Amino acid sequence: MQEETKVADRQLCGSLKDRRENFRITDEVLLDYRCLSRQEALLRRQAPAQDASSAFALVPEMNELRQQTAILRRQAEQESAVIARLIEHLDRKVDRVIGVLMVHELGSRCPQPVTVDISADGMGFSSTEVLEVGQVLDIRLMIPATGYGLHTFAQVMRCGESGKHSGSRVGVQFQFLRDYDREALVQHLLQRQSMLLRQRKQDLEEE
Repeated sequence: MQEETKVADRQLCGSLKDRRENFRITDEVLLDYRCLSRQEALLRRQAPAQDASSAFALVPEMNELRQQTAILRRQAEQESAVIARLIEHLDRKVDRVIGVLMVHELGSRCPQPVTVDISADGMGFSSTEVLEVGQVLDIRLMIPATGYGLHTFAQVMRCGESGKHSGSRVGVQFQFLRDYDREALVQHLLQRQSMLLRQRKQDLEEE
């Protein structure tokens, strides 16, 4: 009986994890991507490290730091609410600075936000060009509403005609995402959905 319970618990945990990673929202992002040659894609698979001089490289470093200090943060919350609020305030300040740096780095390459549907596994977006299935992309994206940014690589899984305008609808799967980056993305998507739901509720109340 105990073994059956353990199996059931593992299945439940796996189901919840899959549900979190497949959780998807529609949002506006600044998106920049570049098609990689086969040689570039092979090199990226062998050494997927980011450019240390890029503002986007700061995001995974902060994600890793937050996970490494999670226990210390919880202890600070228990011992002093003031210290906990100070840490949270500093976190927001750092995120804001990184967000400004990312916008500056993207520059004129993506002046207007585009609509995407995104999960921790991948995303879909409209493109003015037709991309081949299997093509590897170097992707940088930022969600202006929260300042969240991500630099990763993705493989084109599907590409078809867009019903709204000329061009194509592209579906990509993220590659080389580290565990703490994926967890940070899931947390962000959940937080962003809550923001959108609150905004929608407020809009309905004002009508």
